[in-house]
Amino acid sequence: MPIDFELERKKLDREITFFHFNRAARKISRCIKLAKKHQDDFFLNYFLAQERMLEEDYVKAIRYFDKALSLRSDDGCTYNDKALCLVELGRHKDGLNCFNQGIIKDDGCPSLYHNKGWLLNSLGRHREAVVCFHKALEIDCQRPEAQYSLADSYLKLGERKKAVYYFRKSLFSLRGKCAYIRQNINKRLKTL
Repeated sequence: MPIDFELERKKLDREITFFHFNRAARKISRCIKLAKKHQDDFFLNYFLAQERMLEEDYVKAIRYFDKALSLRSDDGCTYNDKALCLVELGRHKDGLNCFNQGIIKDDGCPSLYHNKGWLLNSLGRHREAVVCFHKALEIDCQRPEAQYSLADSYLKLGERKKAVYYFRKSLFSLRGKCAYIRQNINKRLKTL
């Protein structure tokens, strides 16, 4: 029976986004075995990189992402995850460049816009981050992490009403997905 690696990758992204790391590790292990079985070198390298990311070995993860990109140079998810590794290594400028490269190659990948916005927000470039979060939501309007991050940016910009609106929207989109994030949002809303 063929496996839909793209679907598995989307599921993995959701597990990691919502802090379900044990489930993510099991999914990665399964996908590595299946990629080997199906002789899919792109996804083998992609999931080996994911395994290294979970182990916080970002240097090795980047090597696997580079191998994956040599096989599929237009894959936005791979650029996104490589950029996250660069950021984890403190290489913010390189990470930002990698996000931009990915957007040029695959402008329909909402993770690229969301995570570029996340980086810009952490660098204090909130207005630029807002643009990225809106673009992520334009592609995927039910992306709770982009709604949450957009609320956070608006809060940092002093736009309280917009922050409350997007925190609430994020809370609604999160139903049943992550108790930790829901608690965090409720706590933040109480202070607003």
